[in-house]
Amino acid sequence: MYMPTSLGQPQAQTDCSGWESDPQSFVRVIAKHHIRTELGRALSPTRGPYKVTEKTWGVRFPDDIVVYVLLAKVPDFVVAARWYPKPAGQSRFYTYSCMSDGQVVFTERAKP
Repeated sequence: MYMPTSLGQPQAQTDCSGWESDPQSFVRVIAKHHIRTELGRALSPTRGPYKVTEKTWGVRFPDDIVVYVLLAKVPDFVVAARWYPKPAGQSRFYTYSCMSDGQVVFTERAKP
């Protein structure tokens, strides 16, 4: 995502430790981004995030869509996949950076 500024320069990147230290908020923004990327829809979660395993979280959206987010490789990258309805969607791997206004910018990367 490119976010122009009034000076015509991209905003400076900042540390993402605030997002990383709040896994519920981080998972929610990752899952919403994944739904926009995979389905082309801007949906708001109806339930979650909730823990599935120590490093995996689930987020439910309308139409019984569930996205699983894996945080095991933070700060290198995150993984998200639509888990329900079946058949599940393909896992997508995202690197991320944080902007000075607090927004997280995700960039899809190849599977490691």
